[in-house]
Amino acid sequence: MSTVIPPRPTAEQISAGTPASRNRYADLLRLCSLLVVVIGHWMMVVVTDDGTGIRGQNVLVAQPWSQWVTWVFQVMPVFFFVGGFANAIGWESARTRGVGYVDWVRTRAVRLLRPTLPVIALWVPLAALLAAAGIADDALKMGTGAVMIPLWFLSVYIVVVALTPVTYWFHDRFGSGAFLGLAATAAAVDLAHVSGVGLVGWTNFVWVWAAVHQLGFLWRSGTLTSRAGTPAALAGAGLGALVLLTTLGGYPISMLGVDGAVRTNNSPPSVALIALAVMQIGILLSVRDPAERWLQQPRRWAAVVAGGSVAMTLYLWHMTAMVAGLGIAHALDLLPSTAFDARWWLTRPLWIATFGILLAPLVMLFRRHERVPPAAPLATRPQTVLLTVTGVGGVCAGIALLIGHGVHVAGQPLGFPIPTLVALLGGLVALGVVGRGVFRR
Repeated sequence: MSTVIPPRPTAEQISAGTPASRNRYADLLRLCSLLVVVIGHWMMVVVTDDGTGIRGQNVLVAQPWSQWVTWVFQVMPVFFFVGGFANAIGWESARTRGVGYVDWVRTRAVRLLRPTLPVIALWVPLAALLAAAGIADDALKMGTGAVMIPLWFLSVYIVVVALTPVTYWFHDRFGSGAFLGLAATAAAVDLAHVSGVGLVGWTNFVWVWAAVHQLGFLWRSGTLTSRAGTPAALAGAGLGALVLLTTLGGYPISMLGVDGAVRTNNSPPSVALIALAVMQIGILLSVRDPAERWLQQPRRWAAVVAGGSVAMTLYLWHMTAMVAGLGIAHALDLLPSTAFDARWWLTRPLWIATFGILLAPLVMLFRRHERVPPAAPLATRPQTVLLTVTGVGGVCAGIALLIGHGVHVAGQPLGFPIPTLVALLGGLVALGVVGRGVFRR
């Protein structure tokens, strides 16, 4: 008996089937922010081979002028902003439908984290095999460290998602004051951090990104768009604050990490990222109306829908594609011997196109992990809230350790990072991302 494959919907059908209440511009911003991250990462990493060995460089270090470009290419604020908008809608809907905190967090955790499982499942054993094959430790650490870079934001975003019911309550009660309070807290943490209280600075992973997330709530409520001049005022205020912080305030110009820098804006995050977010959001909201009209064209909207359906897969695997491309180039003796000359710059589009070609089959292979069933439901009770919070902590710690210590640790059985994997797996099980049948209502 043959299987009948239903025809794919046309662009017109996709557009007609989209609810009028859907914010198409938010979908476009989410997709574009991830695409900019992908291109930015591919441009930042510079690998050369002059015959004496492979050298890895960061363009932000080698070409200091490029640090100004990070005011455009550091777009994680846009992702957290759009996330705040979407999570506001999601939490409002959950409250209307009587969905509790535990089920709400677990549902989002499954959607967010399930696509990461193939990345980890591939690279942990692959790193062990490469080490056994004699790959040099430095090259192995550089390569596997690169492919894990996309995971960093997940450890932060899952915390921000879990805090949404709390931060949304503050939004309901204080409006813009909730954002200002979080921004002021981030500024106070910055001050303490540069004054020598080292560990406190790392809490800005929560304060800074929760503040940007809060701006998404303000977009949802109409606060940022109810008056015609608000977006322009935001852009001007953000730019002014950013200029002051990077001149009189002593904050670095680069909004991304620079190797060897005494101070950084992203690890831990600084209040400069909040200023950047305000500037970027003001600019983006200033062009919202023409962008929304542009998205009414069915084929354009269908392209955004198609891209959005694989955006997380594309983001998670883009560094794997790059590492594979550099490995192939090295094997074929195609790595450039020098960088930053005219020939190097002229061949950048070719390199990016090559990485894109290598990324395409990875997206096709792993995109199904973005279409996932919900986590097994759990009633919101003290013990299940504790289980959920513990799961968030386990995932956050596991991913942070995976990035910090690597996917291959000498001295561990097969080089597997056992404690890291235990923490990560425990968190994934607690959140229902894996082992859906373990916990039931």
